[in-house]
Amino acid sequence: MWEIKICNALFLIFQAVCSAYDIRIRAVPRWLLLCGSALAALTRLIGIGSGTWIYVWGALTGSAFLIVSKCTDEALGFADSWMIFVLGVYMGIWKLAAALSIAFFAAGIWSLGKVVLQNGGYKDTFPFLPFLTAGYLGVIGW
Repeated sequence: MWEIKICNALFLIFQAVCSAYDIRIRAVPRWLLLCGSALAALTRLIGIGSGTWIYVWGALTGSAFLIVSKCTDEALGFADSWMIFVLGVYMGIWKLAAALSIAFFAAGIWSLGKVVLQNGGYKDTFPFLPFLTAGYLGVIGW
């Protein structure tokens, strides 16, 4: 139990750093994403056992987002898709679905507010990693 909480805290710090990069420079260094991938893979290797398919399906869901990102010329950013992949490996399909639900809902509210209050256009972009971090925080806090 204690190890899981330490991993959750480390992963939250990792996501916060990635979100800060995404907000400030609209890009996340690949070395940072590789470190997060290694952290997720390490936690899965330590916790191999029953329920492994939940994490495999989480990884496959993340892979689908990576494919969508490449096919749409990064309409959904590559770093965002990579983070979804890492979250899928780390949390599994069901917690990933909950985190994505929270993230997409929060991003939708943000977009609606931006359009209504600031006359934003449909081509405006915003960093999505902070919403993924909020989704992750919602899932681990739940």
